[in-house]
Amino acid sequence: MKASSLAGLIRVWTLPMTVSLILLGASYASFLGLKINFATLLLALFGSLLLHAGANVLNDVNDVIKGIDSPRSPTAAYREHPVLHGEIGKRSAVMLSYLLVASGLLTGAVITFLTGPAVFLLELAGALALFSYNGPILDLKAKGFGEFLVSTVWGPLFVMGGFSASAAGRLSFYAFLISIPSALIMMAVIYSNNYRDIETDIAAGVRSFAYRTRSRSNFIYTACIFGAYALQLLYIIFGILPLSTLVSFFTIPYAASLPKKFSKKAVDIDAKTGLLFSAYNFIIVAGLII
Repeated sequence: MKASSLAGLIRVWTLPMTVSLILLGASYASFLGLKINFATLLLALFGSLLLHAGANVLNDVNDVIKGIDSPRSPTAAYREHPVLHGEIGKRSAVMLSYLLVASGLLTGAVITFLTGPAVFLLELAGALALFSYNGPILDLKAKGFGEFLVSTVWGPLFVMGGFSASAAGRLSFYAFLISIPSALIMMAVIYSNNYRDIETDIAAGVRSFAYRTRSRSNFIYTACIFGAYALQLLYIIFGILPLSTLVSFFTIPYAASLPKKFSKKAVDIDAKTGLLFSAYNFIIVAGLII
């Protein structure tokens, strides 16, 4: 398989989302005055990226098997899809996804040996959640819970994992709190993806949360994005986040341009919202460490 096809298979352009969350957890631990273990932080980054890549591969395979992704689907219009185009067999892709996830969990086990069980348990919960998104057993996306599942993983689980891995296995309720704005923007990412794909999802018998709330879709999408900024402002007022993190508000003009694109079902609306997600998180990280 060509390097470009492998990059398309694991959706390498989405991986900065996970990096931003792990660093958000670690930088918040530093803000609280905790000593940072950079070795276990790097291990957490590596393991989380393996889990993310494995989930991406499995998601594509399941969507092809269920007929959700096809040459005519919106997904095929703006990104590489090696499983759909036959560049890798379905069985091989499934085995690759299992290998990636198992390697990620193994990394979590190493961190457990060094710091305690918190990181491994968070990674295990994340892996189980991702396998339940559109997998053959639970398929929570089809039942209307997929958006909540993904935003829980790319929110509390990864942020708390980064916090715990870098802070000798500690956990903090405040780390959970500061992950919620990120989770709201991730909710907008996956909601926009599923809203754009409503027609192909319906044809495959999938009734996502985006489908079930389609009459209120513009409000939900917009509320998720700007709810993140509103919640962050409250955190700054109450001292949970420092004033320096207000620099993330420089992303508001870009965020304000997204609802119009969402309402028009722009083919790359999920990617554009994902760019906001990564930028927002990385800027908050900068605000925490300056």
